[in-house]
Amino acid sequence: MAEKLVRYYKYIYETQGLSGKTLLAQKTKIPSIKAAFESDTAENIALFKQTVEYLTGKPAPDF
Repeated sequence: MAEKLVRYYKYIYETQGLSGKTLLAQKTKIPSIKAAFESDTAENIALFKQTVEYLTGKPAPDF
């Protein structure tokens, strides 16, 4: 289970709202529903961190 990916979705929703959550799904190509079942691989985490940094303009938290 992708605990970290789900946390990134929660973080982006809290900081950017629904539009940020939608952009995260579009940029990562992993919708929030699917993220709950994806593996927390190094590649997935790096992709989410990079996208969160792009969307927020600041370093992504380490979960």
